[in-house]
Amino acid sequence: MANRLAHHLTKLASAYGAAEADVVGAFFAVPRRKQDHLRWLKAQGFKEYSAIKPLLDALAQLYPNIDKGIDRHDYTELTEKLADETKHARLVMDLLEEISGKKIKPRDLTWLPQDRKLAKVRSGYSKTYAGLLHGSAKVTSKEMRRKDEELERAAITLTEGGGGALYQVCGKLKKRGIEEKIAAVFREILEDELEHKNSGGRSLATLVKDQASFRRAARIVCEVSRQRLRMRNEQFGFPMNEAQMKILDERARESLGGL
Repeated sequence: MANRLAHHLTKLASAYGAAEADVVGAFFAVPRRKQDHLRWLKAQGFKEYSAIKPLLDALAQLYPNIDKGIDRHDYTELTEKLADETKHARLVMDLLEEISGKKIKPRDLTWLPQDRKLAKVRSGYSKTYAGLLHGSAKVTSKEMRRKDEELERAAITLTEGGGGALYQVCGKLKKRGIEEKIAAVFREILEDELEHKNSGGRSLATLVKDQASFRRAARIVCEVSRQRLRMRNEQFGFPMNEAQMKILDERARESLGGL
């Protein structure tokens, strides 16, 4: 039963990922100016860069406790995430410099309002993970060692990156020029982001043991993913109106069927 429920959660997250891909696809469906691309890339650069310092701080605090309350496998996963986020920030910032012809510094990146709201939604379930993903809060060793929010962390991780939706759409861009450069960078990022999602799915398979834990995880996936849709829509200059966004949300939730 547990594996079946976890499978439904993965299906739900994938449905929201498809909705996120629709938002991004709507942006690329019409010709765009260089400035349009610079806007969304600066927002994406912030998302990648902002995770670096909290991950560094967390790893430094947890290091003395490896295998003394901090599992070495969990620690390894954090080091891999730090490597990924650092690499992704570098790739996006290098792309911004190539497109704009100007030097890009962290202060040039943009934290948009709907992404700030996403941090608050995540924080409602795990301040630790919200801090790691957004740099929105100080992450302490005590918070990282908590065992009472494992389900919440796994559900948030399942939604991370929207199942790689942004990277999948960008990686398939065919036009020459700016879009060709975007495609090359985001194909490289895609593999790392899919591994984050798979990590959440694997954890939920052991944590979702009954209907109560399933319903809580499903609520987290829905709430976080719904806000992710609005974050992406703002990031890409609102290519979809509110009625279209509501349809995307409802369609994704229907993937649960009668559960």
